[in-house]
Amino acid sequence: MSIDREKQILEILLKEKRVTVKQLAKALFISEPSVRRDLQSLEKQNLIKRIHGGAVLEETALSKNRIPFLIREYEQSSAKAVIAKKAIELIRENDVIFLDASTSCYYLIPFLASKRNITVVTNGVKALTKLAEYSINTISTGGVLVNSCLALVGEEAYKTIENYNADIAFFSCRGISDDGYLTDIAPEENNIRKMMMRRSKKSYLLCASEKFGKGYFHNLCHKDELDGIIHE
Repeated sequence: MSIDREKQILEILLKEKRVTVKQLAKALFISEPSVRRDLQSLEKQNLIKRIHGGAVLEETALSKNRIPFLIREYEQSSAKAVIAKKAIELIRENDVIFLDASTSCYYLIPFLASKRNITVVTNGVKALTKLAEYSINTISTGGVLVNSCLALVGEEAYKTIENYNADIAFFSCRGISDDGYLTDIAPEENNIRKMMMRRSKKSYLLCASEKFGKGYFHNLCHKDELDGIIHE
């Protein structure tokens, strides 16, 4: 999987600072064209700089700070990293983005640092901390804290979301039923997601494949109301 190879390349570069395509191909037991594709992907994320025959670390403070965190995120969930890499392609510079308090959105955050001048509005407490690590412009919804999932909900959160016009909203849910409904066990969180959908130009569900065919008691919306579902 390219996600795993990219993680290995970053680990090698952190140690060596400069590597050649031949060195990486030998170390990772892959072809040189595969190495070049991985390097192209990493350069697009502003993590490395390609040079003739190889690559060096991108020598910016942002890159230096991001890489250790990004490696850690890769290690914790390769499936969510795959979803995040697909989602990041939908984001443009200067976008305003809604993120819910789901772990799927949390894993998207390290990738957001590759985009310039974005603003994130979120009701996720863990997300707020992670966004601060990457110095991403962030607005908290405020609201009542749900201790079990560290989500902010309620009227104050609704009022904040209502004040913003987002370009894109990302969120998750517990499951997608066989008849196509996004379902969850937390009505308060679903209400936040509904508000985000209403105040955003586009809405995307971040969803691991294991959630398909699972239904819970509270409906968020039907899949046909979304602009897309992103899964690994």
